[in-house]
Amino acid sequence: MNHLELGAQTGRLRDILLNERNLLLTGRARDAAALMPDKMEAIQDLEAFLADRELNSHPVGHRADMEEIVRLSRENSAHFDAIRNGLRHAIERLESMHGSAYVGSYAQNGSKIPFTEVTGQFRRKA
Repeated sequence: MNHLELGAQTGRLRDILLNERNLLLTGRARDAAALMPDKMEAIQDLEAFLADRELNSHPVGHRADMEEIVRLSRENSAHFDAIRNGLRHAIERLESMHGSAYVGSYAQNGSKIPFTEVTGQFRRKA
């Protein structure tokens, strides 16, 4: 791979990362995850090229491209983390809602009986 091909590969990966960021910012994490095979292929192509040459032999422009790719990757990783945390908190809220559900019945002292404390001691009204 020559420097022109390297520029094309870094541009391809940058475009994928920008698309991924846009998808994440618009709440389309599933679509962003679908970009993973293309992203991995582009990363493997870059790694193969970089394994054959010293980093100092790359022109400054390519180093700047690589730094942008690293920046975009970190930013997208933070967005994925935020989505994961949001989903985790939503699940916790749903689970806590179940724990505080009431059966619509009252104890002898007039307090509501939570669903989690139902023991089958209810009598049918005539």
